[in-house]
Amino acid sequence: MYFGVDYYPEHWPEERWQLDARMMREAGMNIVRLAEFAWVKMEPELGVYDFSWLDRAIDVFTQEGIQIILGTPTAAAPKWLMDLYPDMYPVDVYGLKKGFGTRRHYCPNHPVYLTHSTIITRKLAAHYANHPHVVAWQVDNEFGGPCYCQSDLREFRKWLARKYGSIDALNREWGTIFWSQTYRHFDEIDLPAYSSSDGFSQNAGAGDLSTPYNHNPGMVLDYFRFFTDATAAYQKAQIDEIRTYTSLPITHNLMGHANDLDYFKIGKDLDFICWDNYPNNMWGKGSPSSASMAHDLMRGIKEQNFWMMEQQSGPCGWQHMGDTPEPGQLRLWTYQALAHGAEAMVYFRWRACTVGIEQYWHGILDHDGIGRRRYREIKQLGAELAGLHDLFVGSQNVSQVAIIKSYDNAWSHRQQPHNRKFNYNMLLHAYYDAIADQHLNLDVVNVETDFSKYRLVMMPAFNLMTPEIAAKCEAFTASGGILLITFRSGTKTWNNQMSTLTVPGLFKDMAGVELEEFDSINFGRTVKVKGTFGEGTAAIWADVLKSNGAEVLATYDSHYYIGQPAVTVNAYGNGRVYYVGCDLDADALGALMQHVVQREGLEPLLREPVNGVEVIAKTKDGQAFWVLLNYTNELKRVALPGAYVSLLDGSSVGTEANLAPYGVMVIRQE
Repeated sequence: MYFGVDYYPEHWPEERWQLDARMMREAGMNIVRLAEFAWVKMEPELGVYDFSWLDRAIDVFTQEGIQIILGTPTAAAPKWLMDLYPDMYPVDVYGLKKGFGTRRHYCPNHPVYLTHSTIITRKLAAHYANHPHVVAWQVDNEFGGPCYCQSDLREFRKWLARKYGSIDALNREWGTIFWSQTYRHFDEIDLPAYSSSDGFSQNAGAGDLSTPYNHNPGMVLDYFRFFTDATAAYQKAQIDEIRTYTSLPITHNLMGHANDLDYFKIGKDLDFICWDNYPNNMWGKGSPSSASMAHDLMRGIKEQNFWMMEQQSGPCGWQHMGDTPEPGQLRLWTYQALAHGAEAMVYFRWRACTVGIEQYWHGILDHDGIGRRRYREIKQLGAELAGLHDLFVGSQNVSQVAIIKSYDNAWSHRQQPHNRKFNYNMLLHAYYDAIADQHLNLDVVNVETDFSKYRLVMMPAFNLMTPEIAAKCEAFTASGGILLITFRSGTKTWNNQMSTLTVPGLFKDMAGVELEEFDSINFGRTVKVKGTFGEGTAAIWADVLKSNGAEVLATYDSHYYIGQPAVTVNAYGNGRVYYVGCDLDADALGALMQHVVQREGLEPLLREPVNGVEVIAKTKDGQAFWVLLNYTNELKRVALPGAYVSLLDGSSVGTEANLAPYGVMVIRQE
């Protein structure tokens, strides 16, 4: 297993490199990522290339037995290049050109930038093509962020022409007859940027109403699809250059729950997925389950294990910082990633930088370069993992449940969330938690996955639909699968038009219900719900349902639709379809999903749930093992379904595991 750190030799005196490399080796590290922001060091002037400094740095690390991940430096173009072609800067939604000073200051659709990106990638790949200690490549860094420049406009028009074939087809799919928006040819199409209806929305200060989301819904959805395809093409241009010289694996570091790009598409050309995890930084503190769900999504992109390319190792932020990781949390976060499918652990960063906007983004070492508590924790962890790497590499996660994430639906909901409080990612997270809290493992996958692997497939708010997706869901349930859908499902066509079918549209026959009306719940109002699982409240949305043979599990208990169906289940072939017509508070949703789990015969890993503890079931070479993770700073006792032994030290655990604060256990049944 690779265990290492991100390092920037260009930030430090060369005489320090040897000490850093030795300290890494003493901490059990065997890999470093280098060079992903060092373009100006590689090409200080146009056509003048210098890799000698990087050669020396690599020699220092390899002498300590440390292997290399090389990053292409295209996320940070040098000033001389931007000055030569200032139209390469990205343009924001208001038409303002973004300038120099941070990073990612380019448009992936600009042909000149693409040319220079491929040249520097080619030079780097050719120079290190046969290096025995380079084991993997990373393309660019953290793709994302839309652009509205003229290069995007030209490529967007070409993309639309390829997709629709004719302007008449585009006009039909977008419904451009509305507000006299019909186009005569593709050259009339603009980007969905700042428009005449955006002024009052800006002043309202509501993010879901601000530009560009007042544009034609089909146009906005296609723009996000286009930008994903353009980014994937930019990525592939670099992959192709690297592949000319080497067969080593190539990746790109993704960003968990970020929705700017469709990660399922970005992942197609990559040999493996990696991502950057910062659970506690200046922008917020994520819940443990949010990180777990992100890990599961990263595993689900290619339905294979992944790497951590940047794992938080210290307090971090730009202008200010989040909390300092407490003793044991770095170890806990490491095992959390490994439990969910990570096969390599690379921490960000080795040492806090003394310059630049990330001066406060601390790593394993502070600014003075002295190894203190965090270093000692990593060092202990390195020694511990040395005996476990064969266990996690090539292991598989065992999941009975899948939750479907659709970036197309995420983009559609982001433009038109139906209610100010509705958030697609948060809804997915709520259902993830409701299952995970019962100690059932999940996969987070896209709609193209093989449903037959699962007992229960959940598709919350799957709004955009096609006949092909409907047929897949029908086949899954007819053959005995359990499908769960929710409010805001099946109301639109795939290109963001409202469907004329009775809601839930193509789901209607499967679900055995149809919509009588709906209520967008606003202004602090709530609606009571009661059912077989207990009572709860809806605070965002209520579908008032008519049962066409579906069993009613819950009804509304207030407002004018009191007594009307809110949650149903319908037999379809050998399976069943659950329809949850409203949002539910966390306790009620948890109770509902516990009812579903029990009714459908899913088997939780523990007989009794333990709050704050996650249990992950894995297999390696046919042998089952569990990872237990305590996310609290309290001792937790976990009753086990049998006698277990610790794989960390070989000791007997027995039938009860005692998890220390932020504690971890890796166990196998005796």
